Amino acid sequence: MRNIFEEIGKTPAEIEAKLNKAFTQLFEGDRENERICFDKGNDMAYIVDIGHNDIRSEGMSYGMTVAALLGKQDLFDKLWKFAKTHMKNTEGDLAGYYSWQVSTADFSMMDPGAAPDGEEYFAAALLYAAKIFKNEQYKRDAVELINDMAHKPQAGDVYTMMDVNAGLVRFSPMKGNDYTDPSYNTVAFYRMYGEASGDAIWNKIADNSVAYLKKACHPVTGLAADYSEFDGTPKKTPWHPESDCFCGDAWRVVWNIGLDAAKLQDKDERADVSEWEVSAVRKILGYLHGRRPYLADMRVDGSAFPREARPATGGLIAMNAASTVALPAGDPLIKPFAEDLWNMEIPTGLWRYYDGLLYMLGLLACSGKFNV
Repeated sequence: MRNIFEEIGKTPAEIEAKLNKAFTQLFEGDRENERICFDKGNDMAYIVDIGHNDIRSEGMSYGMTVAALLGKQDLFDKLWKFAKTHMKNTEGDLAGYYSWQVSTADFSMMDPGAAPDGEEYFAAALLYAAKIFKNEQYKRDAVELINDMAHKPQAGDVYTMMDVNAGLVRFSPMKGNDYTDPSYNTVAFYRMYGEASGDAIWNKIADNSVAYLKKACHPVTGLAADYSEFDGTPKKTPWHPESDCFCGDAWRVVWNIGLDAAKLQDKDERADVSEWEVSAVRKILGYLHGRRPYLADMRVDGSAFPREARPATGGLIAMNAASTVALPAGDPLIKPFAEDLWNMEIPTGLWRYYDGLLYMLGLLACSGKFNV
């Protein structure tokens, strides 16, 4: 994968300084207003969703990805040990899956159920780490989780994470959650899982996800909703009344599409898929670029959000920039979105967790660090 920041004129020294500053502030900075990562004893660490005061599998897996791609094995091991110790279900119907929500008070599971984006990024982080640190145990851990995600049989109210009928990732493996979250369709990771495990089912799931995303992304704006039915229809839920709109979760869709396109281009594979993915990224970025200063929340057709919409957030800015790895060099959409990220302040304050982690992932993507 290319180094987008170099393409817009940043020097290697400037890029490394940018990465180091962001990591230092978010992972080692002031406890009250900057950092999201904290130690538990000498051999564990955890990421806190500051605004909700809990520990989430999403954040832990993102933190492991950041640690791996920056070559910080000590931090990676501390985060992974915490996840295995305090988040992994070791018995009962959920055995093998990770609690999506753990208490900061006593590190007990607040909800033992799984959120698939956590498992997906745990597995990807382990595969990246296996290559970067040349450690086969990480790969074995990844493959064990990958096999559970695809094949763990239904037990009680716990279903296989990859829905056996739809061939797509479920919103949750728990009974009743037989729909999906467009941003959970991490197509590039599925291809990695297939390569690591030798299991052809992942190639099929990747193909299913691309076909699904073609339906989930609006034909005019390119935007997807936070949640949708397996046929791509936006889905409203009682606990998230705007889940049929483009908001927090859905910001990540353009990055998932862009990463897969970039990986396929690097390998000169599946031009039929990557061409659609490039067009999807261009449609989303083009739509938002034409509406600057664009908003972070809207209906998928671009019409007004049901409540007051936020200006473009750090997380959305980062994901848009990250997706430019899919676009051909010199594409006019690269520079404005990459510069948005470059010029952005490191997230601080109450809501620094999600914006901060997506900011880090965006910096890593635009610095070519996902080229593992």
